[in-house]
Amino acid sequence: EDPISATLDLDEVRSTYRHDNDDHYAKTALVCIENTHNILGGVVLPKSYIDEMGRLAHDELGISLHIDGARIMNAAMVLDTSPSELCAGADSVSIC
Repeated sequence: EDPISATLDLDEVRSTYRHDNDDHYAKTALVCIENTHNILGGVVLPKSYIDEMGRLAHDELGISLHIDGARIMNAAMVLDTSPSELCAGADSVSIC
């Protein structure tokens, strides 16, 4: 994780992905990101990063992308976009 941008390194996500070929480990089925990132002081993830992570999850790994969007309305406001446009690359979003 990059402590300045609150992003996960895509190569690290690729390298930690677990296939279903070892009974000792669970297969990776989901990537979950948080927007805005609470622990890092409300850092906003840009749409380009969410889209890129979505392509990695869907196209390369064949898994889902979930956004913990407890503060997604704040992120959308900061980025001057709609929540639906911001989250278009994700399979699911939680909003509270």
